[in-house]
Amino acid sequence: MHRIEPTIPKEIEWAEKLVHLMDDKFKVPIINFRFGLDPIIGLVPVVGDLVSLAISALIVKGLVTAGMPRGLILKMVANIVLDFLIGEIPVIGDVWDFFNQANRKNLKLAREYFESQHKIENE
Repeated sequence: MHRIEPTIPKEIEWAEKLVHLMDDKFKVPIINFRFGLDPIIGLVPVVGDLVSLAISALIVKGLVTAGMPRGLILKMVANIVLDFLIGEIPVIGDVWDFFNQANRKNLKLAREYFESQHKIENE
């Protein structure tokens, strides 16, 4: 039996590249910890967090264009707003940015949604 792979919208593929850059581009050897540019950019007070927020908003916008439902979009927006607000707290926000990967979470939500849609279509 041939398994049909889900069609992934091009916006998801584009978002994956940006999420990789922002959330897991670099790897710390031995402990296998990954992080991206987001926590590094966030080290610049206020401006860094605003730049990260803008990039996260672009990612969500791309996912919205791919046809995400409103409830999922609101969850994604909540993820990036929470990331931004906690990121504004000196020191704690900087540590938070290394461990909380809101963009990765949002991409996972989008992938799960499109994979579930594919399953429904094939039943």
